[in-house]
Amino acid sequence: MRILLTGVGCPGAHALITNLKRQSPELWIGGTDASHQAIGRWLCDDFAQIPWAHDEGYVDAVVELAQRWEIEVVFPQTSWEMFELSKAADRFEGVATLLASPHEQVAACEDKFTMYDALKGKMELPRYGLVHSLAELEAAAAALGYPERDVVFKPPRGKGSRGVRVLTEHADRYELLFEGRPFARYISLQELRTTVGDREIPPLLVMEYLEGEEHKIDPLARGGEVLLGTVKRRLNYASGLAMGFEIIEAPELLAYGAEVLRHIPLDWCVDISTRGGVLMEINPRVSTFIYTENWCPPWLALQLATGRIGADEVRARQPDAPVGTRMFRYYCQQEF
Repeated sequence: MRILLTGVGCPGAHALITNLKRQSPELWIGGTDASHQAIGRWLCDDFAQIPWAHDEGYVDAVVELAQRWEIEVVFPQTSWEMFELSKAADRFEGVATLLASPHEQVAACEDKFTMYDALKGKMELPRYGLVHSLAELEAAAAALGYPERDVVFKPPRGKGSRGVRVLTEHADRYELLFEGRPFARYISLQELRTTVGDREIPPLLVMEYLEGEEHKIDPLARGGEVLLGTVKRRLNYASGLAMGFEIIEAPELLAYGAEVLRHIPLDWCVDISTRGGVLMEINPRVSTFIYTENWCPPWLALQLATGRIGADEVRARQPDAPVGTRMFRYYCQQEF
């Protein structure tokens, strides 16, 4: 099999590439990234630097490489690339199989307000609203119980905790100043007013602050039907990225993930984030997996997409899920 893997400089690229090769040493991987310093450049069989996903010429570059490299499957690895490539799915007809959900479903996940609206009245969700001004934000926060209750606001479209703040009157500013890391997660209403001043704010999703443990539900799906899946418990964070996970037995969360996908029918590898058993976000793409010699859902997705195995064979692999296995991320370096 010959695949084109995008975003080979993203945080999960090293683990994905090495574990795909672990499953099939003869697998040929052509990697792409907007940066020439992507780690996949040193791991893939070939590499090409291409435009950023939103730049002119991005889709053209991927199509041209798929043709030149004689690719069987194009595998988008990042959210923005998944968005742009799913929108241009017709460009890959007769060229390669695109491992992407229909664009309508991808777009619903990329905007969290749209995502919640698609699920409203169908399942348990946090209370939420969309605001366009500071006055609207203050009113929405009050309706959610602020200042007695903490409130979260964030851009409807954003990744890596960018723009996410917890509006609170309960955080100890002295402790944050002298003991906390220099990442501004908490903000009071007065601090927000001072920061914004008389300027306009971008549209923001305002929602109740979810209590409880954070989990990741990782299904492999086809047409919204979950074929297999695992649940990860987040162990720790650093710089906006989860750095440690453990696969746990949580049938109620797998069932919750299956319910999400019944209403937003996604394909292939999906990442569903919850806190306290309630939905936070959906990434309609491959995310951080815990891999073993017998467990690599992205490899199963590739085989399923190319007809090498069927849905029943994928389902039969569920008992191989490595419940109890932990992972941690660490920083490394590449000289060049």
